[in-house]
Amino acid sequence: MKIALITQCGECTAIANWIAENGLSTAELERWILDPLPDVAEQVLDVLVVQWSLTPADILIFPAGPLGDELATRLALRLHGGSLCQVQTLEALEGLVNKSHWGNALKATLHVTARPLCISLTRESELSASGSNLPAMAEYRIVPTARPDWLESAESIECVTAHPLLQAGCVLVVGLGRSDVGADKIAVLGQALGAEVGYSRARVMNGGFDAERVIGISGHLLAPDICIVAGASGAAALMAGVRHSRFVVAINSDAGAPVFSQADVGIVDDWLPVLVALAASAGV
Repeated sequence: MKIALITQCGECTAIANWIAENGLSTAELERWILDPLPDVAEQVLDVLVVQWSLTPADILIFPAGPLGDELATRLALRLHGGSLCQVQTLEALEGLVNKSHWGNALKATLHVTARPLCISLTRESELSASGSNLPAMAEYRIVPTARPDWLESAESIECVTAHPLLQAGCVLVVGLGRSDVGADKIAVLGQALGAEVGYSRARVMNGGFDAERVIGISGHLLAPDICIVAGASGAAALMAGVRHSRFVVAINSDAGAPVFSQADVGIVDDWLPVLVALAASAGV
């Protein structure tokens, strides 16, 4: 079985980690390098088809993100194969693919027999990377064609500063509970606790909170040393964003809240006075 890794030029730690974690390092691997990265999928789809005809592979693995999702789907159609996006794990010999559904509330195992199988990977926390390196393999350069006529312009952002949440060792995640507590009060508590503050999507959508601090499947995926989840029920979409935390403290007035099943320590109480007390203790 041959597996082709489609990556951009330069670092590819995420795919290297994924290959190691899924026991594929001993498989017949080759790397197709997108160099430079295309502005749109149309610039590389035909080139990828040609590359596959020259060096056919049973499984093609694309990186996480919108471009990887699009390329995996559209290339599979052109090659009359199978496609799955945002894959978590792969048992290559058996053709078993694991991925989440319904906002990460359900993990499904799918048996895919169509070949070639084109998959893109799910996003993972930047801090959860173990720093694996790709094994030695044959490499082929995929050079994008010219931009299509319908694309008038494209803006390339070369360097994006990492959000403070991604680098924080301690994070306070506040859900919809106690909607009367504003962002300023929460920010003060976070500062006193030495924690970066994030919010559930429900709280942000309710208004008055920074949309760049959404935690969960549609926001930041974090891996802090300590995560305090306050006033959140523990919905799967939110908890997907903190599942790599080393230690989770949950505070909720509902003793039956699902968040407690995913916490190392649970406190059944109104989260505001609990955090005030914790902040006071931190300042002692």
